[in-house]
Amino acid sequence: MQSLPKSLFIFVFCVPLAIVLGVMLSTPLDRNTLIVIGTAFLLLLSPLLLTSHHSLLICSWNAFVIVYFLPGQPFLWMLLTAVSCFFTLLIRTLNRGKMESLGVRSVTAPLLLLALITYITCRFSGGIGSQALGSEVYGGKRYFYLWGAIAGYFVLSSVPVPSEKRQLLAGLFFLSSVTAGLSNLAFVLGHNFYFLFALFPVEWAMLQAMTEQQLGIATRIGGLGPSSLALVYFILVRYGIRGTFNLRYPWRFPMFIVAMVLGMFSGYRATLVLALLMCVMQFILEGLHKTKYLAILLVGIVFIATTTLPFANRFPLAIQRCLTLLPLDLDRSAVEEARGSTQWRLEMWRQVIPDIPEYLLRGKGFAIDPKDLYFSQQNISLRATAPYEGALVAGDYHNGPLTLIIPFGIWGVMAFGWFCAASIRLLWRNFRYGEESIRNINTALFAAFLAKLAYFLFIFGAFYMDLAAFTGLVGLSVSMNRGMANPGRAMARVSPVSEPQPEPEPEPEPSVPERWEPAFTRRLQQG
Repeated sequence: MQSLPKSLFIFVFCVPLAIVLGVMLSTPLDRNTLIVIGTAFLLLLSPLLLTSHHSLLICSWNAFVIVYFLPGQPFLWMLLTAVSCFFTLLIRTLNRGKMESLGVRSVTAPLLLLALITYITCRFSGGIGSQALGSEVYGGKRYFYLWGAIAGYFVLSSVPVPSEKRQLLAGLFFLSSVTAGLSNLAFVLGHNFYFLFALFPVEWAMLQAMTEQQLGIATRIGGLGPSSLALVYFILVRYGIRGTFNLRYPWRFPMFIVAMVLGMFSGYRATLVLALLMCVMQFILEGLHKTKYLAILLVGIVFIATTTLPFANRFPLAIQRCLTLLPLDLDRSAVEEARGSTQWRLEMWRQVIPDIPEYLLRGKGFAIDPKDLYFSQQNISLRATAPYEGALVAGDYHNGPLTLIIPFGIWGVMAFGWFCAASIRLLWRNFRYGEESIRNINTALFAAFLAKLAYFLFIFGAFYMDLAAFTGLVGLSVSMNRGMANPGRAMARVSPVSEPQPEPEPEPEPSVPERWEPAFTRRLQQG
């Protein structure tokens, strides 16, 4: 009788499920099959997800991994955000009043306001249309990027990271961007490895294929850009600027230089600019600009400029394209390609800026008419319109402020500005008053946020994609520091030095007559 419930469970649940899965596996590449199998797999992993969903989300936040069988092929971090939201709400419901709350109201309020503004704009500008869902209006995927980034912040900041896992998870948070290079690796390995494009974005490999077709050699390996930045960030999180250039560990500095050089093979000037911004911010936050390290840095820059840059025209074309930021004698093809890329962006901005007053109070949103997009692409192929017409119709302005103010107007700008101000305050306080054991982590998170914000505002950005980078850094900082640090908490962690108290003098041992006195008294009373 004791085995009856187990037998019933097997025949009522397990056997039918096995039959259904077996039938569906007859078409393993069908989308419905993959969704059902993936759901069953998540159910089997529920014990692991129940305990490690927060760590998995941190490790996948910057990963270039897509879930190809879901509509729209979202990134892995978006799926894990939804899963982590479910488990977080479940755990908090079961442990109501027993879990620590890490919420920072100064950051929560602008994010909720931003979510409300984007939703209202969406409702009044075409709705949530998505090509992946069969809609006649495109662009809805960008709203899911924004809402996923906002939800991800609340999930990241809702669970504190254990002390023993802080260094590991902070490193994996940045190091997961190495997966961007796997797309190029799959292309290099040949047809037998093209199945990897189902997991990793194919755009990096397409850029490499285009350069090989035009020049016969692979001049640009785009995936090395994010991969090299991941290595640079990881080194700075782990060791900081001071530790990286420490002569006691001679392997750190060469590893840092190799990471920088690998990034230049991507051909993206943005890679070099973002890495330099990160290093400059970290250098200043560590206070090294007030020490001898500033002089050492200047001597190193002069040495590299005099010994390496005069031979820059002999470097690979991808590296030369990165160096077009400097007035050097470089290959003409690299210079013209970089100049053309800059020129069409400037021309597009001249066309977009006069339209700002039109969308100042009521944003344009992300809705895209597929007919306009189709005709713009056809006209470009016939050379009837400007080369930036397709990007203009799609809303890809290649400029951070424009991708914010055109879709969401002045209201989105104010909400995002409020969020940035509150985030800088939080990151500064965690950097200033956080625990000494994670000082490198707090410094790197603050430097990465400032570098990314400067890059977004003045160089290049896409608001719907970059918001996840900002909320991820802030959410991780809250989780690492259990909220926002303050001077009171910092002082509480330092145990006060108490004045030495004099040892009490030992009481003198009673003399022999004194020890006999109670017994002598009792005998007198009895007698």
